[in-house]
Amino acid sequence: MHHIIALDEAWARAYEPEMKWQSNEWWHYGSPRKTKVWQNPSNAKVTVIFAYDNACILTHAVPQHRTVTGQYYADFLEHHLCHELRKKRPHFLGENTPIILHDNAQPHVADVVNQLLVRRQWEVLYHPPNRPDISPCDFDLIPKVKEPLRGRRLKTIPDIIDAVGRSVRTINKTGAAKGIMRLPHRWERVLHNVGEYIEGL
Repeated sequence: MHHIIALDEAWARAYEPEMKWQSNEWWHYGSPRKTKVWQNPSNAKVTVIFAYDNACILTHAVPQHRTVTGQYYADFLEHHLCHELRKKRPHFLGENTPIILHDNAQPHVADVVNQLLVRRQWEVLYHPPNRPDISPCDFDLIPKVKEPLRGRRLKTIPDIIDAVGRSVRTINKTGAAKGIMRLPHRWERVLHNVGEYIEGL
């Protein structure tokens, strides 16, 4: 389990609406109804690529007007992830190579990416299609990154990137990212449910 590195992309937006449980309030009979304000969605958003194991290794903000293609993702692995692994996970530099866990999105399975992984001799952990419930980034890291941002209104792309960075540093400091270690339990539940979608632990 300590060899697995999970990767995925997500939008980080200037405004993330609160979850229902975050806006719950106690009220009594006769309380005035809470006024709901229509929220205009913001155009300010940035794609962030996350890589993590027992902590977030790297967050990479994709430049504006760029799309994560197979070539872009391969360049990210080659130049950004490898650089961070040399600094933060030097034990992966020798024969002890990482195991990559990403979903089957088109950029992740592009030929240029597969060629890089073969050249690097990085193993890829099979991920069934359309299964966010067993993707550690989807069920663990990304929701935890976004939670403190919900209900806040940011103004610019740099503000969004800074807020994501602060959230990630808090997660790393508190050791809250435990998705990789929860994988065996979730896989067992998927097998037990004969592949049915699962939520929660």
